[in-house]
Amino acid sequence: MVKKTTQAVFWTAAGQAPAQYPWLSQDTECEVAVVGGGLTACLCALRFAQAGYDTVMVGAEPVGYGGTAASSGMMCLDAEGCLSELVEKIGADRAMAAVRLFREAMDHLEALCRENAAGCAFRRMDTLRYAQQRKGAEVIRREFSLRLHNAIDAELLSAHNAAEQFTFPMEAGVYSRGAGAQTDPYRLAHAAAALAAQAGARLYENTGVSVVDHCEEGKVRLECGTGHIINARYAVIAAGLDTDKQCGGLERTATAYTVVTEPVEEFSGWRGPCIIHTQEEPHLFLTVTPDNRILIGGTGSALVDEHGKLAGVLDLSAAGQKRYEQLEKRLRAMFPAIRGITAEYVYASRVGRTGDGLPVIGRLPQEDRIAYALCCGENGPLYAEIASRLLVEQYQGRGNQDLGLFSPRREWRVKH
Repeated sequence: MVKKTTQAVFWTAAGQAPAQYPWLSQDTECEVAVVGGGLTACLCALRFAQAGYDTVMVGAEPVGYGGTAASSGMMCLDAEGCLSELVEKIGADRAMAAVRLFREAMDHLEALCRENAAGCAFRRMDTLRYAQQRKGAEVIRREFSLRLHNAIDAELLSAHNAAEQFTFPMEAGVYSRGAGAQTDPYRLAHAAAALAAQAGARLYENTGVSVVDHCEEGKVRLECGTGHIINARYAVIAAGLDTDKQCGGLERTATAYTVVTEPVEEFSGWRGPCIIHTQEEPHLFLTVTPDNRILIGGTGSALVDEHGKLAGVLDLSAAGQKRYEQLEKRLRAMFPAIRGITAEYVYASRVGRTGDGLPVIGRLPQEDRIAYALCCGENGPLYAEIASRLLVEQYQGRGNQDLGLFSPRREWRVKH
């Protein structure tokens, strides 16, 4: 049973905020206004400011809170679903183009963390996706062939050779070297925010935006909760799941449950340790934080309590307590040789997923001064980095066919 735990997001509870920013206290004008305070907004503000545009970022919560703080901080080439499923949904060429962008984004984030001493603690990791049943094993074998064909360094694990590397049973698994990474998403957001400020961006937190509207003067008018107005030539809406209210794209939302343990000294029975995804339901993911804690989580329910939110965390309930206990029990069963597994942080958060699992990036057909960046899901850091670069290129009028992969009205995603 989960005992003596702190119901708070690990990333924000484990240390003090690296920086604080003022709220908007007067009307202002800018060329580019970025709405949001999470990692996506911070990276967008950074890239626009670095490109020389007068940029303002305004978020309803402190920088790095909300969905960013509640995320796992992990990133993988296969994201939430395996690559073969993505191929089925959008085609092989598009899927591999997305993988290329994921690789590039991972490189960019690694460089950002390496150049900025803000405690992001970025590190490359191997990944494992495995199945315990025969039906799921067939998917894993197809996945291995796909990765091998596309030059992804992968190894197929069978029930026999997997037992030599992991202490939990699997019918089949695909182990990919260097196909993932782990970082502290909260401090990464703060690192991007600090660099954006150095590049000239003006950052405001605790300032929600209630209305975004076009003006007759060819500008975008943003009405803020502080009673002040931002007039901008261009706006980027990167406000987490709330972005869906304006551009659409989410297929479903649910409650994700997360358990973070106390630091672990030795990872017996866990090769790497790598990032782990289960192929079958319940879909779970496991990773290791920069200070060697085990983070295990998964989507457990479609129940979302819109009230009772505190910094992006949902209130603990009897159902939630049961989910945490199930996660800890599953963790102990998977790794019986790891000593001292003790849950320290537990929390639930609202998560969303698009139909194809990819982000929504770009403008709607009828709008030319408002762009959207809906970068939800486990691969949020990679999606955020991709959005920040593609949106700058789109604003500059540079054609980029990669943007079509994530368009709000991409043809294979729109239901007719």
